[in-house]
Amino acid sequence: MNARSMLGASLATALLLGGVVAAEGLKSGPQVGKRVTPFNPLHVTGSGKGGKACLV
Repeated sequence: MNARSMLGASLATALLLGGVVAAEGLKSGPQVGKRVTPFNPLHVTGSGKGGKACLV
């Protein structure tokens, strides 16, 4: 293997291992027992454009 291939393989390995380590700390969505903060969307299209009215 030449130096360029070794560098590419090392970089790919580092990126893969870094992704695995980073993914362990991620959690999706609200967690059980945690408070949910208010969500006020800003409408960018339609009749409510520029407003923050709740669609629900």
